[in-house]
Formats: sequence, structure tokens, C-alpha cells
Amino acid sequence: MKVIVAETAGFCRGVRDALETTLNVQRRASSGETIYTLGPLIHNRQVLSMLADKGIEEAPGIAACGGRKVIIRAHGIPPEQRRQLKAVGAEIIDATCKRVARVQAVIKRHARQGYETIVLGDQDHAEVVGLMGFTEGRGHVVQTAEQLEALPKDWRQALLVAQTTQNQDVFERIEQVFRLRYPRGEVIHTICGATHERQNEVRRLCAQVDAMVIVGGYHSGNTVRLAEVARECRVPTYHVETEQELDPRRMSGYRTVGVSAGASTPNWMIRNVVRFLESVQPDQPRRNRQPPLLDWIAYSNVSAGIAAALLVPTLAALCRLSATFTDALMAGCYVFGMHIVNRYLDRASMQLNDPRQAAFYRRHLAILLLCSLTALTLSLWAAARRGLPTVLLLALLTVWGGLYNVPILQHLWRRPLLTILKIKDIPTSKTLGVPLAWATVTALVPHLDAFGQRPARVLIAWTTAFLLVLVRTALLDFRDVLGDRLVGRETIVVYWGEPKTARLLKIILTLLAVFLLAFAWWGTVSPFAVFLLPAVGAYAMLLGSPRRHRLRTTLTAEITTDSVLAAAGLPALVWLLFGS
Repeated sequence: MKVIVAETAGFCRGVRDALETTLNVQRRASSGETIYTLGPLIHNRQVLSMLADKGIEEAPGIAACGGRKVIIRAHGIPPEQRRQLKAVGAEIIDATCKRVARVQAVIKRHARQGYETIVLGDQDHAEVVGLMGFTEGRGHVVQTAEQLEALPKDWRQALLVAQTTQNQDVFERIEQVFRLRYPRGEVIHTICGATHERQNEVRRLCAQVDAMVIVGGYHSGNTVRLAEVARECRVPTYHVETEQELDPRRMSGYRTVGVSAGASTPNWMIRNVVRFLESVQPDQPRRNRQPPLLDWIAYSNVSAGIAAALLVPTLAALCRLSATFTDALMAGCYVFGMHIVNRYLDRASMQLNDPRQAAFYRRHLAILLLCSLTALTLSLWAAARRGLPTVLLLALLTVWGGLYNVPILQHLWRRPLLTILKIKDIPTSKTLGVPLAWATVTALVPHLDAFGQRPARVLIAWTTAFLLVLVRTALLDFRDVLGDRLVGRETIVVYWGEPKTARLLKIILTLLAVFLLAFAWWGTVSPFAVFLLPAVGAYAMLLGSPRRHRLRTTLTAEITTDSVLAAAGLPALVWLLFGS
């Protein structure tokens, strides 16, 4: 089955910011402390369940919030509720969406001037309840033109706004009636641009597919409206919360299916739906199960280990250095083992970002940890064969990697404002730390004894490895931010933003290609540099791929990015064997 994923599917910025704020508060909370949200943080039961496991719960009432940390969710609250929270001594953390806050400010400003405020929205929706609190008692909620026409016609000052997740077409129809009824009235377009674009993309998708699947909570207003938009296009539409609600027999009747999702839907839920649909063959109700071997290759980090091992001969061929099987074994085992260790230590974050991967680790934890211990032992053994300085450097690298997810400062400093408790908490630590470790174990550790005689060659090898792995890691960071990796700012994509990161990677790839060709021309590196250009080009293609392709399965992303480095290592083996 062909599946087309909407590029705008998944968390909006407001929801992502609210979750980041909440998780940062939880990370700094005392052990066993419960953090309240005033109402459900977002309209997604699966995410709320995960947050509850982390001690983040919906407050039973304002009275129960006394002396506790209370998160104001993205939908915002009325001013009166904020005053009540302060009265009971709650510590308020405001996670109101910036777009919602803008609408609140607009209503508040006009209410002070005596305006009657008309809000297009759902009467009982949390956002609308919050907006009505800023109208100073002169607020009116409508959903249809008939309800608007039932309001008094003699208002001199009238304002029309909309709930940020409303249907744009409906708002435009209401606006026409409003302008006829209140010629001096003021209309401010407050529907979120992301909401508008999601709806338009669903309309475009409906012209290309046989059916639409909308993923998200049944109580999520923007998700419900996406399903309404799809149905208005007269396309069979299925609104589901999880892939388990889809019937393979029914879905097998379609050859092309479009997938979109509401602003409160995490991308791992979208990926699960995409996996399900791709496993259903048209006119064949049985699902094709994914081979378990594929899970092991990506989830167990075998692909990363292979890529690191083959990077050793690649660098050796490029910089005219020696390389042995022991060197490749050392690098591959180190990367394989350390990746398992860090994913195990960061399993709470893994559960939030990709429950399927977390389930894989729970099922196979014993064998994974045994493989990691064995691999790290083999890596240290291989380093010991090169001498004491080499094994000491690798041991230091192993300790540094093992401490990445360990809160080493938690017991030394308990200031509430301290946000850096472990290496992972340092902004961009993952994006820069992974290539630093890979470059050191593939370029410096194997050639530590040659560094004194040929420092330039070793430094070029180290820099090349660092830049290649930096791009590889950042590409996976794009997947992670699309997969809502919300804990901390360990990736450059989260810290710096997607557009800036994409531009930086394009510059790095361009400079890398230019330097490889220039150094090969000058004889600084071997002519093998030409064989690295396809890897640079492949990463450029992956970087330029549409968001909907990056939203595919974690397995595809992991294996594809690692296979680029692995593929470059194969001609390097031939190059070294024939002594070119």
C-alpha cells in the first residue's frame, strides 16, 4: 500500500513548548514530587498516560494546588483561575501557547474599550473558556451563522475572533455575516497558521488518495476538524487514536492512503500508523510482519557499529594511514556498546519518544546489556594490543560516554535553578558529543602512535570523521525532533531550530566536498577522496528530503544514515588491499 504522510502532521510548536516546559519542571523536581497541570496538558490520552508515569498529573481542583507546582497548559486559563491559584499559594508555571496568549491580549485590549467579543469556537473547549475570561462579561461564543444572527444588532463596538484551531472556511463564512451585521465591527484573524496549513494540506491530499487516516485524540478539537475537512472532500476518512483501531481487511481495499494528525499527536504514533498501513497489501487483508532481523539491526545499534568499523579503513585510505582488523573491531565494538548503554540509561526518554523501541529494549534487555558489556570489553582488549596510552585513552572515552546520562551533579548540588545535572543537559551535547567520540575512536585512537610522526594526516582524518558523523547525527536529530524528543536541548536541532541547522549542514557538506577535492588535487590526501564524494552527496539528498519522508520509521532512518558511512568503507577495503 502506498502511504502519503502530511508534512504538517504531528506536534505543533505550542504543544511542543508546553511539553518541554513541563518536562523541564519535572526534571528539576524533588524525588516523588507530583506536578499538577490545570486540566489535561494536551488532548492525547497516550501522552498523558506517559506523563502520569513521570509524576505529572491533572489537578483534581484549584484547592488541591496549594503549595504545589502547577502548569498552565497550552490552551491557557481565565484570569480568575490564575488569581485563585495565587490565592492558594500555588507555584504557577505558564505554558500557554504564544498564539493563544496573543488572542487573549487582543480580547483584553478590546474589552477595556467596551467591545462586545464574539468568539468562533467550541463553547466547552478549554481555550475558549480561557478566552471568555478576558471579555469582562461581554463575550459570546458562536459556531454557526444562525447563532451570530441571533445576537443583538445594535452593538457599535463588536470584535470577531476565533479559537486558534477553528476551520478557516467556517471562519470566513462567519466573517461575511459579521461584516454585514456589524459594519463598524473589527475582525482579527486568530486561527493559527499551522492549523490553517494542516487543513489545506488535508484538502490537497484528498485529491491524491483513496482514503484518509487522521491520527489523534477524540477530544482534540483540531484533530476532529481535520477529519471533518477530509470528509467534506468526500473521501473515506478514519479518525483513530492508534493503529490498533484500523481494520486490515477494510484498509486492504485502498491502494493509496493519506495520513495526517492533530497538533497533540506525537510522531511516534503517526509512525506506528504508517507502519501498519505499509504492512497491508491491497486486496490482501493479512498484514506482512516486519522481519525481526530488521529490528535487531537498527534498535540494537548493529548498523552504527558496522558504520564505525568501516569508517576506520575509509579514513586510513583517505589519509594514507595503516588500518588493521583489530582497529576496526575496536571502533565498531565501542560505538555499538556505548550506544546500547546510553539508550538503556535514557530509557525514560526513549519511552516517550518511541515506545516501540522502548518495548524492544524491555523484551531483550538482558541480551542487549550482555552484548554491550562484551563489545566494550573487546574494544578495550583491542586497544590494549596497541599499548598503554591507547587503552587509557579509550578507557577515558568509555567513562565519559557512560556518564552521559548519569546525573552526576544531582547529589552534589540541589539548587532548584540548576538545570545541568548531567552531560546530556548541556545544550547540543549529543549532536557534538557523538561525532567527537566516533572521530576519536576511528581516527585518533588507532593512530595514536603515529600522531607524533604524521600529525597532519591524523588531524585531517579526525576532522573528516567528525564532520561526516556530525552530519549523520544531525540527520537523526531531525528525525528525533520530528519524533518529539522533548527532554532537554541535547540536539542542535532542538536548540538552534530546524531551518538554521539545515543551513549549517549544507555549508558543512559543501565545504567538505570542496576540501576533499582540493586536498586530493594538492596531494595532501590520497585520490581515494573521490570515493567519499558519493557519501557527501547521499547525506545532502537525505537532508533535502521532504519532512514526510523523514517521518517514516525509525528503522529506515537509522539504517539509511549508517549505511552511507558503511558503503564508503567497502571501496576503502579494496583500496587498502591493493595498496593504492
